[in-house]
Amino acid sequence: MRTFEILLLIVNLGLLIICTLWPSRHPLRLRAAAAGITALLSMIQMVAEGFRWQMIPVYAASVLLGLSALDLILSKHKRSRQPRPGPRFGIRWLRTCVTVLLLVMYTGVSVALPSLLPVFAFATPSGPHGVGTTSLILVDERRDEPHTEDPSDHRRLALQIWYPASVEERPHDKRADYIEHLPVILEGLEQAISIPPFLMSQLRYVKTHAYWEAEVALDQERYPVLLFSHGLTGFRNQNTFQVEDLASRGYIVVGIDHPYDAAAVVFPDHTAMLKLDNLSGFEAYEAKNRLWVEDIKFVLDYLERVSPAEEEHFLSGRMDMDKVGMFGHSFGGATAAQMLMEDPRIKASLNMDGALYGQPIPEEGFDRPYMQMNADTSIDYENFVQSLDEAIEASGSSREEYEAFWAEMTSRRNHAASGDSAYSIVLAKADHMSFTDFYLFSPLLALNSTSPRQLHHSVNEVTAAFFDQYVKGEDGISIERTIDSLHGITAEQR
Repeated sequence: MRTFEILLLIVNLGLLIICTLWPSRHPLRLRAAAAGITALLSMIQMVAEGFRWQMIPVYAASVLLGLSALDLILSKHKRSRQPRPGPRFGIRWLRTCVTVLLLVMYTGVSVALPSLLPVFAFATPSGPHGVGTTSLILVDERRDEPHTEDPSDHRRLALQIWYPASVEERPHDKRADYIEHLPVILEGLEQAISIPPFLMSQLRYVKTHAYWEAEVALDQERYPVLLFSHGLTGFRNQNTFQVEDLASRGYIVVGIDHPYDAAAVVFPDHTAMLKLDNLSGFEAYEAKNRLWVEDIKFVLDYLERVSPAEEEHFLSGRMDMDKVGMFGHSFGGATAAQMLMEDPRIKASLNMDGALYGQPIPEEGFDRPYMQMNADTSIDYENFVQSLDEAIEASGSSREEYEAFWAEMTSRRNHAASGDSAYSIVLAKADHMSFTDFYLFSPLLALNSTSPRQLHHSVNEVTAAFFDQYVKGEDGISIERTIDSLHGITAEQR
C-alpha cells in the first residue's frame, strides 16, 4: 500500500473504533467530526495518489460515520417523543459483540483488497547510473505483415529503450509510468490469460525508476547494447525489474514488441494489435520463430544505421555496436538462442525458461557464450506428466506428440548447454512466470513460488555477471562464484 493509503486506513479505522466502541458524552459531535475528517482525508489521498476501487471500503468510513451520526439524530428525536428505558445489559453486550465482529470484518476487507492488488514499487536498480527511457516505432518496408491480407501493410515494430542517464536534476515524481497504453494491454492480457482488466487497473499508478527522455549519461562515450524479446502474450515492459537494472549498470537495452504475438501493441495512429489465436503444432512455432528472428535482425540493422555519431538520433555515437547481446523470456528466449546461431553481431545470449524452437541446436552447442535459466518446475518431467491431461484436452494433440515434444526440447536444451562457454542454471521454487514482473501484480499469483523480489535479485545478479563478462569483456568476473553466492539457484553439471 502507498503512504497516504496506509495513513488513511489507520486514521479511518481508528476513528471508526473510537466512535463505535468508546463511550463519549457527546457522541453526535464526535461522529459528525469524524465523518468530516475521514471525508477530507479521503479526498486528500485521491488527489495525492489517485482513486482506485480497491480502496472503496476505506473511503466508505466517512459514509459509515455519517450514517451513524444520522442514526443518533433520529434515535434522539424518537426518544424525545416517547422516552423508553435503555437496553438491558445482555442486549448491550450482544450489540457490542456484533459491532466488534463487524469492525473486524470491515478491517479485514479494507486491508486485504489494496494489499492483494497493490500499487507495487520496483526495487531500486543496483547500478551507479540513473535510467532514462523512450519509445519509437519502426516500419520494415521490405517485409509485408504476414498477419493481414492488406498488401500495403508492412511489418511494424514498437520499441522501448532503457539507457544510462543523467537524472540528478529530474523531479522524483516525473518518473515514467510502468506501461504505456495500459487499457489496451490489459485487454490483451484478458484474452491471453483470462485476467479481467478491472483487477489490474491499479497498474496505472505504478511508476518505474526510469525518466522519460532523460539525457544519456556522460560517464563513457559508448555503451554496450542488449536486445530483449518478450514471450508469447507478453509485452516489452514485462521484465522492467531486469531491464532497468541492466541500464543502471551501463547497458542500452532495447525491448521489442512483436505485433500479433504480444498481449497488445499500440501504434501512434491509435491502431491496436491484440494477440491472435494460439499457435497449434510444432511447425507453427517454427515459422513464428523465424518471423521473430527477422524482427530482431531488422532492429539490429536500424541500430547500426543510426549508431554513427554523425546521425541525428539521440543515441548516435553512444552505442557500442561491437558489444551486443540478447536476452528473452519464453519464446523470446528461444529467439535469443536462434540469433546466437544466425547472427554474428550477437556476442552472447541469455534464454529465460524458453523451449528451444527454431533450427535444431548443434550437438556441440553454440560457438559463443550462452546461458539457459530454467525454473525447476519447467524442466521437471513429473510435473510435465501431471499437466499432460489438461494440455491434451485444451490442444487436441495426442499424448505421443507431447512426449515427443518433451524429448526433443530436452535434447535441444542439453545440446545448448554443451558449448565451451555455456551455462545451465536452475531456480528452485520457481515457475515459468517467475522470470517476469507478473508476480509483483499480486501476492496471490506467487503462493507456491519463491518471493518474486528474491528471485528477481538472483536473476539480475546472474544476468549482469554473464553480460559483464561476455559482452562488456570485463576481467575478474566469476559467474560460478556469483551463482554460489545466491540462495535457491544452482548450476547444472555438464
